[in-house]
Amino acid sequence: MKLIIAGATGLLGAEIIRQSLEIPEITQVVALSHETVHLDECIDSSKVRSVVIDDYGEYPDDVKAEFAGADACIWTVALTPLQPGFDFAKAKRVCQDYTKLGFEAMCEAGPARPFRFIYLSAEGTPRGPKKDPVILPDFFLIWRKTELMVQRFPKGKEGVEVCIARPGVIANSTTWSRTLVANLFRIINRFGRTLPSIQRSELAAAVLNQARDGIEKRTLLNADLVRLGRRELKFRSAPRLS
Repeated sequence: MKLIIAGATGLLGAEIIRQSLEIPEITQVVALSHETVHLDECIDSSKVRSVVIDDYGEYPDDVKAEFAGADACIWTVALTPLQPGFDFAKAKRVCQDYTKLGFEAMCEAGPARPFRFIYLSAEGTPRGPKKDPVILPDFFLIWRKTELMVQRFPKGKEGVEVCIARPGVIANSTTWSRTLVANLFRIINRFGRTLPSIQRSELAAAVLNQARDGIEKRTLLNADLVRLGRRELKFRSAPRLS
């Protein structure tokens, strides 16, 4: 299978790439990012194609050509309120516009069928209009609208499947700020509920499992991702019969 990883130079994206190289069924990896992806020299990177773009909202024909025949995409591109230079206009552009334009570019390129699109969100993002958060409501409204938008992606597109992954706090990852903010509002609203968490390796294994084997359900909560990730890692570590 051919896999696209958007946001490939982040720590989560890098872990997804590293693990994808251990999966025989994944024969091509398109690593989409603002910078060239560099892997350790000891790693066989022959099936990785590093595709550099200046803007996640613009896809020249040569970039679209790299998407052709893709079986799945794992989309990790995001912006959080704790990042330098944060503003809501930029957050909307990154979370909503970039996701939509990236998905459309992949569909225009002629992906395989089925084509699975897995979007990384965060545990605690409100889905219903009556569950507005008490902190950073404008930001979480953007994230909620993005999730609802992704859910509509398959409409009118035969063979397209979507999944929204909602991890809690991601251990050992620079994406911790995104999930921490999401969980802060859950604590405020629910009076001290324990923060859900997941290891970066477990999250990468979980979304790779869904990209390869099929989507279990359209929204995967942190507990689902931990379960899937641990199962996948255990399966890979088990001795294989020759």
